[in-house]
Amino acid sequence: MRFPSWLTWYKKPEYRDIREYADNINTGKRSMSPAGRGCSIPSRLRLDRILENKTCSPMSLYDFYMYLKYIEFSSENLEFYMWYKNYESAYAKGLAMVGEKNYGSMDNVSESSSSDSTLKPQNATPDVEEEDEEEEDPEVAKETLARISQLISVDALCSSKSKCSPAVNSCNLDPTVSTADLLKVAPVGRSELDTVIDLFLLPGSEKELNIPPSLRQQAIADLHVSSHPAALKPVADHIYGLLRNCSHRNFVRLGVGNGTFETICVATMLGIVCTIAGFIVIFSRGFAPYRGAHTRWEVFAAWPLWWLGLSLILSGLRGSCFFLLLFSRRQPLPWERFDDTKSSEPSKWLIIRLLSRLMIFDRKMRVKERHLRRLQQKIVAQSLFGGALFATAGVFLFIFLPMWQETI
Repeated sequence: MRFPSWLTWYKKPEYRDIREYADNINTGKRSMSPAGRGCSIPSRLRLDRILENKTCSPMSLYDFYMYLKYIEFSSENLEFYMWYKNYESAYAKGLAMVGEKNYGSMDNVSESSSSDSTLKPQNATPDVEEEDEEEEDPEVAKETLARISQLISVDALCSSKSKCSPAVNSCNLDPTVSTADLLKVAPVGRSELDTVIDLFLLPGSEKELNIPPSLRQQAIADLHVSSHPAALKPVADHIYGLLRNCSHRNFVRLGVGNGTFETICVATMLGIVCTIAGFIVIFSRGFAPYRGAHTRWEVFAAWPLWWLGLSLILSGLRGSCFFLLLFSRRQPLPWERFDDTKSSEPSKWLIIRLLSRLMIFDRKMRVKERHLRRLQQKIVAQSLFGGALFATAGVFLFIFLPMWQETI
């Protein structure tokens, strides 16, 4: 039996350390987790929609990139994957400048790999100097990084109809370049493939991917005999698995939360205070000035306190501020506090820094992604319902205790 989505209790995804996860896969301690296993991420916020730029802030592709860059420090995974998908599309449309004619086809990859294995050890890395002794062109490397930046810097903004439409991020791109031009698939030459090898695949490179050594060696060997995208597909699939099983779930875990750690702690503490106050009201009316001095119907005075208190606690346990959820508002998320275009120094006083991150002092932003708003509204409804159940159970428990006029 399948329950409606609003009845399914939302549990925020469990945090996974991407480096530990990748290292365990590289060493064979574990295998890649299957898609969707043990994760309660809504389908409208899945990784594929984010990569296709079909989500709005704070769940857009650019937000995902900023999270990887400043929080998880693994932005090279998204950069490589977006470049690969663009190259795959270009090759399929026949826009690659160098194809199978000059560099062989993928049918020859396995044959060349098998023939090389008779001359070289199985785990030996290809000799790059023998293939190409020319130095890397810095202009090509610069253009490659610029192309990757353009692919990721297309931000998703929401119109008045709550629909996402791609728009150019003015901080990183030339405002004179149209969105249609940015989304066009550009041709990729052999020199750019060599640049990608130097950037992402070679050990110790600037943006070295955390992939198994055997996968790295095989990809480099295949790229030296073919420019077909299939040479990089195993690497791209591995990177996609890391994005799906680690980065994306951690990104949603933070993105669903609408308040800072300080705000959530204050709201949760307020919930605890309200819950304790409810018990104080019960015992003060039941035993003061003496036991049996008041009617048992006064136990209902504690119901609003228990209801509000547990609602705040349940929202806080899932990383959200109850009051911000009610109005579909949020504080800036951790990666949104980084701005490469501005140099703002934090205050020297600790108390000022803490107060500035509280809800009443910090700026509030509207949640533009409608599916995220629905999820947050679901959290509000479930928290209110859970608080009502707890308050009602508490009332029925204390109303029959021998501490009222009717029960003594």
